[in-house]
Amino acid sequence: MNLMTKKLLEERLERTKQRYARQQERMENLLCSMHNNAENIRQIEYVLAMMERVRKQRRRHRIVSRTEVKEFFMYASRVYDRIQHRMHIQHLNYTYFCYVICSRYLFESCLHIPNRRFVSPATVISYFKKERGR
Repeated sequence: MNLMTKKLLEERLERTKQRYARQQERMENLLCSMHNNAENIRQIEYVLAMMERVRKQRRRHRIVSRTEVKEFFMYASRVYDRIQHRMHIQHLNYTYFCYVICSRYLFESCLHIPNRRFVSPATVISYFKKERGR
């Protein structure tokens, strides 16, 4: 029969404490990830609702000329801040916000190719980031 010595018990206790500490760290990471995912879900649902509302309005899309782009993104930045305040969150994912902009507005492209009036979401995001100073 194997008898546990004090040294073996102390080693086992130390290993168990280390395992518990690793488990706590993983749990904290998981909780943080779950919180971020829940926040993303909330933001995406809001964006989808806004896109659906825009689609149902059936209004002719406004065309923002290249000369008005800076003013437009200054306005969009203020709207972004207002939405962030209304949703009571510290950080609204600006990518989702830019998708709403793309779904609502057409932009005159610098390429004058027929039927080429859309600017990609990546371009909208870059304009928005530039306006936000990031």
